[in-house]
Amino acid sequence: MRKVLSPLRYTAIGDSITAGIGAWFNYGYAHQYRDFIEKDWKTRVIFRNLGRPGWTSQELLHRIRNDITFFKAIQTADIITCSIGGNDLIQAGRVYDKTKNKKTVEIALQNFQRNFLSIDQSIKNIKKSSTTSYMIFYIELYNPLPEFPLARQSVKKLNRILHKAADSYTKIAPVYAAFLHHENTLLFIDGKHPNYKGHRVIAETIRSLDYKP
Repeated sequence: MRKVLSPLRYTAIGDSITAGIGAWFNYGYAHQYRDFIEKDWKTRVIFRNLGRPGWTSQELLHRIRNDITFFKAIQTADIITCSIGGNDLIQAGRVYDKTKNKKTVEIALQNFQRNFLSIDQSIKNIKKSSTTSYMIFYIELYNPLPEFPLARQSVKKLNRILHKAADSYTKIAPVYAAFLHHENTLLFIDGKHPNYKGHRVIAETIRSLDYKP
């Protein structure tokens, strides 16, 4: 643990959950976690939210590799959070609804694993030159469709892929368990995104991992 120097730099990347969709005024988990950092560590935070609604793992990987804005925001960050994978499964689910072919979901998970592990390695390659400690938090998927066995299986498999990235610089926020059996109170009216309370639970789950820079 290093002495906290003000300010800390926090970069949030990912999909619509990082963008705050479902929360009041899009004040989602990333903004709320930023507030926790400022409160817990009594330091100012330079915050970049690069979440984009609709992004899959492939789109995020492309941006990390090719967008200088993402490169710089990751390079200078003390803390990085990332929500990704939900749209990969949603797209596969739409195809499955039409074809009833489970291989569609299996292929989507294989593609996600390849993309996600490349995302993780790309971030860590960017951070190799870092002279200060840093931490990456990947956010588990919750399951908005717990009544469907295929949804349960797919979300659990995707979360196991996320856990493959865990190391001394990387923690996985256990959001799946935090949402389980509380979907009715934590999801927005669209049934997919977290509501404000759901975003709060995600932020609190990251906070509970108790990282100190």
